[in-house]
Amino acid sequence: MVTCSLKGGAGERRPNSNVPSNSGVLDASNCPAGQAEVMCRSDDEEKHNGTSSNSLDESIPMELCPTIHPVRNIKLDHHDHPETVSVTLYIKSISQESLKVDFEEKSISVTFRTSDSGFLKQYPAFGEEDDLMQWQIETRETIVPEKCTFRLKPTNLELKLIKTVVSKWESLEATVDSSSYNGRPIQKETWISLAPPKAPKPSPSIRKKSDEEASEETNSMSLSPSADSVVSIKPGYTGLGNLGNTCYMNAVLQALANTTTLKNYFLDKKFQADINRDNPLGFGGSLAIAFAIILRQLWSGQRDSIEPSHLKTLLANRASQFSGYAQHDAQEFMAFLLDGLHEDLNRVKIKPLTTPVESNGRPDHIVADEAWQVYKMRNDSVIDDLFQGQFKSTLVCPACQNISVTFDPFLYLALPLPPSKSRFTVTVYFDGVDESVELPGTRKGAVKVSLWLDPNQRVKQLKEELKRVCAGRFRNSDSVIELVQVRDSLIRRWLVDAAPLSSLQNVNHSDVLLAFETAPSDVSLVHIAVIQRVLMPLDQHTHCTACKKESDVLKRCMKCYAVAYCDKNCQRTHWNTVHRSVCRPKLDIIAQPFVISLPPSSLTYQKLYQSMLYYSSFSVEVDCPPSANNSCNQDMDSSSSSSSSSSSSLRCDGQEGEVDGLQPSKQEQQKKHPLFFIKPIDSQGQGIEKKKRLEDLGDKPLDFEADESPIFLSLDWRNDERSPNHCSITVKSPTEYEDLSQEENAADPSADCDSSPNQRRLTLHHCLQQFMQSEVLSKEEAWYCPKCKEHREATKQMSVWRLPEILTIQLKRFSFRNLLWRDKIDQKVHFPVEQLDLSPYLSSISEHGAVYDLYAVVNHYGGILYGHYTSFARCPAATSDKNQKDVVGWRCMDDRQVRDICQDTVVTSAAYLLLYQRRRGPLGPSARSSVQLNYSDPEEID
Repeated sequence: MVTCSLKGGAGERRPNSNVPSNSGVLDASNCPAGQAEVMCRSDDEEKHNGTSSNSLDESIPMELCPTIHPVRNIKLDHHDHPETVSVTLYIKSISQESLKVDFEEKSISVTFRTSDSGFLKQYPAFGEEDDLMQWQIETRETIVPEKCTFRLKPTNLELKLIKTVVSKWESLEATVDSSSYNGRPIQKETWISLAPPKAPKPSPSIRKKSDEEASEETNSMSLSPSADSVVSIKPGYTGLGNLGNTCYMNAVLQALANTTTLKNYFLDKKFQADINRDNPLGFGGSLAIAFAIILRQLWSGQRDSIEPSHLKTLLANRASQFSGYAQHDAQEFMAFLLDGLHEDLNRVKIKPLTTPVESNGRPDHIVADEAWQVYKMRNDSVIDDLFQGQFKSTLVCPACQNISVTFDPFLYLALPLPPSKSRFTVTVYFDGVDESVELPGTRKGAVKVSLWLDPNQRVKQLKEELKRVCAGRFRNSDSVIELVQVRDSLIRRWLVDAAPLSSLQNVNHSDVLLAFETAPSDVSLVHIAVIQRVLMPLDQHTHCTACKKESDVLKRCMKCYAVAYCDKNCQRTHWNTVHRSVCRPKLDIIAQPFVISLPPSSLTYQKLYQSMLYYSSFSVEVDCPPSANNSCNQDMDSSSSSSSSSSSSLRCDGQEGEVDGLQPSKQEQQKKHPLFFIKPIDSQGQGIEKKKRLEDLGDKPLDFEADESPIFLSLDWRNDERSPNHCSITVKSPTEYEDLSQEENAADPSADCDSSPNQRRLTLHHCLQQFMQSEVLSKEEAWYCPKCKEHREATKQMSVWRLPEILTIQLKRFSFRNLLWRDKIDQKVHFPVEQLDLSPYLSSISEHGAVYDLYAVVNHYGGILYGHYTSFARCPAATSDKNQKDVVGWRCMDDRQVRDICQDTVVTSAAYLLLYQRRRGPLGPSARSSVQLNYSDPEEID
């Protein structure tokens, strides 16, 4: 035997410790949590030292020896590898100093102490601080003890077993029978003390078990404590032991155990009258009996947990995929289990031959009822009465428009999860430039649109949606949209068609998307990005830059306009100490940039000028005072050097000419006294050296080529009040344009949005709508059209015709695109816990109502390759009346652990299977009559 413990104390006993030094428990107080080292000692080493792992130090008083409590119900997982087996014990807060792990050739023993209150609640007798717990198993095959290791983490203990022979282990533990546990006889749980054994007491007489008890024990194959150690718990709080990656089975069994009508049907033994022992498709009734025993044990209130090993064995004998201990899909297991129960309880003893029902143009309700009756001729069980619904499938041939309508039964509703959508808000500017209009901008040429799109789509799809929503507003039906991303009055990105929309999800909150209408794609265009600037800053100084004193009369620096002073003393002081080194002429960037797209042949100065006037009118307001009232502010020169300096971008020439007595035209006035200058710049709005302002060349096009796009130009407003014919500029507040947005959640009754305003709140109704959408069959799924006599890629649409009493919904979180690409969708789906109304999705009128209440959820945590299943469930009243109190409220079932939860915590992103019960409408006629049957079979099955 090899004993492993945490290294750190050299085997010395800690002060005031009751643990003997030769017990193999070493001091690890200096080891950080989760990083403890392992020290192993073999039996030979201990014998050489004159000690044994099982011996007691006689120098330690017997009353100080700790008591060891055997424990069995520990949640664990194990994974088999060719040469090793990894075992994980889920025990939190294990004391490092107390931990001892013993590896033998065919057994493992873990002795420990934990402070986890949740774990200690399972063992109320464990009260002494120095008491220890011990978990033991016998392994299926032999291991190499001296090579085995372990690692302690804050939440679990990991064991690494080294196999003696490279082989596959079908299970972790050695094969056991009903009268043994881990290879040893099952005994009453007793407290094992390290003190010398006391004189044995006379053993009580052993009561012989009845045939009924023996049958139940044999069928359940439970490894829980025997009847002598039965505990008393509330019914419905019994857990299920994990047999090795069987959490998928435990979660489904717990959900079905809380299906009130099904539970009563089995617990009242009424299922016995329906057992079909001769059905070759069934289990001869053994599966129904095993399921009934599990339900009885789960609701007996006598055991804290049981192990459904016999049920697993039955299913494994029929379906080889369940024979091992690999992970499986809970929905697949549930479908297989319900199908097996259906065949075991099928009331149809001899199944007649039937033919598919064709519509042949008849009314839907006649065809649907006929198809349902044909199905019931071969299938009639409590599973059908409770869980079976009916689909309506419509196929339309694309060639001859032939319509085929069929009605098929369904056991569960598999709903696809629509792609996660995000909101993209765009302001769209239409081409409204018209030279015949004197005041550009009078036409309302902009709208705001918010669209919900899949981030995996491209910018091209966003543009197409904008054209669809804004249809009829563009100048040309084949106009093209240019889309840009704007931040701080600069164009940050020119969005090309192939760019993914996901790149726009995590942008700065101040970013905006602007779209501009351009000419059709067959026209060669020059794309010009225009950034607006002002010669004089719009912000007025209120405090002296040097002394910070507030003043109504401040004089600004004539070179940069960035500072202002209250007197010359402040000016000189600040100039010499600070401002001299940073004073640079710089134009302020204002308002919204925009995009102009024109053909090179018509790109004249006047055309460009008019287009700039039009698009700028959306973001700025221009006021031109009469020239007679023009006055120049007498700004103080910052210094003699700066006063003599001049900058073409800061000062006007003042040589605009005199009025000759004749009133010039508007165009001539704009030519002589333009409201702004146009100058080439870079993408950051800064001037380019050796690039001068553009000049009006009349009808001659400007020297721009289409292949140079995009070209950046500045629109520099002449707002310097010292200059004659200047203008006053005011930046408009964000305009509330006409909103053409179509909100996704407008018609969703459960869409009280609690997520990000730009992230769509995915609901169960979105999934139902996605399910109802029509689809075109792929070439591999082509439908044979009886009219064309050929396979066609028809259009298919599914809908629900008949609703079951118990509706099982599968959220299709797992996607398998190909052998190499598999994925899981972890997005949260918001589903109603009460009052799920399915009437909008029905193709018919339901006689029993279409309102459902949730009573169970099967959750999946983790990824597609590894995960864990749990279930939430409540046991509703048998009458399906909302006013009736639940038999048992909401609980979380996590293998052996069962605990109460509140209803508000039921909706999570891990939800995978949803089980709903119809609010009104008891069992169907056939099910109700089956429950009231008098038993013709005299044999009672327990």
